[in-house]
Amino acid sequence: MRGPRGRTDLVAFLAVLLTGVVLVLAGIPPEAVSTVAIGLSTLYAAWRGEGSSGGRDG
Repeated sequence: MRGPRGRTDLVAFLAVLLTGVVLVLAGIPPEAVSTVAIGLSTLYAAWRGEGSSGGRDG
């Protein structure tokens, strides 16, 4: 893990993990928590610009 990008990735991972733990402890079903985690990771990937190119090169 190097530089600010690695640190940002770690912080984002820990935030999603902590959110999941809090939601499960609050009584939210794990299936709903997984949906939230997938949504958050998708938003993070889009923010980082790591999404799919939609089949276009360049």
